[in-house]
Amino acid sequence: MAHPLVSVIVPVFDCRDTVEGALESVFAQTLPAERIEIIAVDDGSTDGGGELLDGLARARDRLTVVHQPNSGGAGAPRNRGLELASGTFVFFLDADDRLGPEALERMTAMAERNGTDIVLGKQVGTGGRRVPKVFDRTIERTHVLDPDCDLFPRMSMAALQLFRRSLIERAGLRFTEGLLSHEDQLFTAGAYLNAGGVSVLADHDCYLWAARADGTSSTQVGGAPTADVHAIAHRAMALVAEHAEPGELRERLHHRYLQLEVFGRLERLYLDSSAEERKAALTGSRDLLDTWLTPGLLARYNPMRRVLAHCLRHDLVEELEEVLRFHRSGARPPVLLEAGRAYARYPFFRDGAAGIPDACYETSPRLKSALTGVAWNGSGLRIDGTVVIRDVDQGSPEIHLVVESGGVRHRIGCTATPGDLTGEGRTTAFTATFAPAPGSWADGRWTMGLEAVLDGHILTVELVKPRWMSVPRACLVEADGRRRLVRPLPGRGRGTLALEVGADLTSADLEGVELRRGPGLRLRVLAEPPPVLASGPPPRMSLLLRRSGDETVLRAPLVADPDEPARRHADVSLAGARPGPWRASFEIDGVGTPVPVRLGDAAGTLGPMGASLVPPRRMHVRLDRSPLTVHVTVPLRARLRRARRGLAIRLRTRDNDHDVQEGGP
Repeated sequence: MAHPLVSVIVPVFDCRDTVEGALESVFAQTLPAERIEIIAVDDGSTDGGGELLDGLARARDRLTVVHQPNSGGAGAPRNRGLELASGTFVFFLDADDRLGPEALERMTAMAERNGTDIVLGKQVGTGGRRVPKVFDRTIERTHVLDPDCDLFPRMSMAALQLFRRSLIERAGLRFTEGLLSHEDQLFTAGAYLNAGGVSVLADHDCYLWAARADGTSSTQVGGAPTADVHAIAHRAMALVAEHAEPGELRERLHHRYLQLEVFGRLERLYLDSSAEERKAALTGSRDLLDTWLTPGLLARYNPMRRVLAHCLRHDLVEELEEVLRFHRSGARPPVLLEAGRAYARYPFFRDGAAGIPDACYETSPRLKSALTGVAWNGSGLRIDGTVVIRDVDQGSPEIHLVVESGGVRHRIGCTATPGDLTGEGRTTAFTATFAPAPGSWADGRWTMGLEAVLDGHILTVELVKPRWMSVPRACLVEADGRRRLVRPLPGRGRGTLALEVGADLTSADLEGVELRRGPGLRLRVLAEPPPVLASGPPPRMSLLLRRSGDETVLRAPLVADPDEPARRHADVSLAGARPGPWRASFEIDGVGTPVPVRLGDAAGTLGPMGASLVPPRRMHVRLDRSPLTVHVTVPLRARLRRARRGLAIRLRTRDNDHDVQEGGP
């Protein structure tokens, strides 16, 4: 039998309804069957799952089934599977989950391509199961001890991954036995810390992670006792300390353990726990903090968790419980701005009896903005919106619009209302009106944001256009002797508000294009050009007709239309124009190159129209989505050509008939 490439280990306990589907997902893998061995370890199932496995094994050569008494968790059956595994790689599959198509082929190929010891394949939650936030991009090779690697804090410690078996044996890795949860914490942490390299496969669904519908999975029923979880966390943090010197890297790796196993468990479980569990939680949490919490690590947590840490370390049990009740209520603490600092006013802030330092409550204020309007007016571009400093109810900020490009930054003052108190804080409406762009502004993209100043704090935020909002079209701006097109962006969708200065003219910049019959056998073209911000007369605008082939150009000025002030029109005479297609375009002096005339969704013809009396000419105007084309024809010439063709045909027919008669019987 060929040496297997991968051993799939499946611990099974009372999963009769799901284990067959889990195994079928392995049988269906695209990796050749002889390259996979499956080891299912029945951990004393009582629902007939063991008998089901035996039946499946009789029909499947590559499925090995092992039976053992119940051990109280997945650790022991996984260890038993490791004793029997012979594959180059090992993959752990839970009996109520499934592998995605091609998962093993893709993961083993990635490991072999990069020489990595671990491949974390994309996990997809089903039935409401939450998955780690590490699958935003594929990473061919990294390591958790690399300074720029953020994998360890964001990943799950579940061992549902591909491991090189030589790593497991070299590092002496095994699962903790007898625990309903957290049995894989030390195994996975040890694997990542000892690995030669790690890969993340994020562009293919590798693992379908399920939550049991009946709520009976080990984590759903509560998992391991708090004391056992804290003991595991102690050992894991000590393992990290063996591989990372004191400092930023160790603190980054340690952060997850206190975040999840101290603060997270307190927030989720403490208030509903028995007195015995509460005592264990307080003792274990305090021991973890006293051993591992450094000032640098403490600074990584939010204010509430810093307050909880102080309460734990100073035996402030009643205060801790009150803070947890406040957190459970869903209320947000008001934020105090004072002398350039900000404080989240959780319970017992500046309570002399509790004596919790202000530093525990210190936070970073957040500025939030909402754009409500963007429009050209007579003097420039007007921008309206609102800002709120989250959870702050004091004062009204001074607001500036900030326009930036290539390191150059301009601050434009805004008018603002005193503000109204809302659920988010004091909301202030603002308006900024300015004339873009002075001659000193370089051509290119200028992004816009907001700056709010209040009580020593200078806060900035991007100004984002909502998806539903339309921005105005481009405007012709004349400043400091320069005439440029300025276009607000983005035109569609959601994105940071910006200005494209010195933009190219496009067909979309001329709206409401329409064709009519003009006076004196002329063609009239009407359009609404871009608005103009200028103290002097507007630039000259023209309609051009260019004949295909010889590039002859006819030009007609676009002049103000007295009946429709927003539009201009051009009257085109084609008298004397040579027959053929003439393509139409608009031109604005000093603003880019001519752009095709487009008629939107109109279709059909306007014509025939007379173009001149002698010789009789007609023009046909094709109305479609392609550039407007005027077709000039000469009916008399066309009739003569048709007559000549008809005469030639008749002559050929007569000659053919004569030849037939001469050659007859």
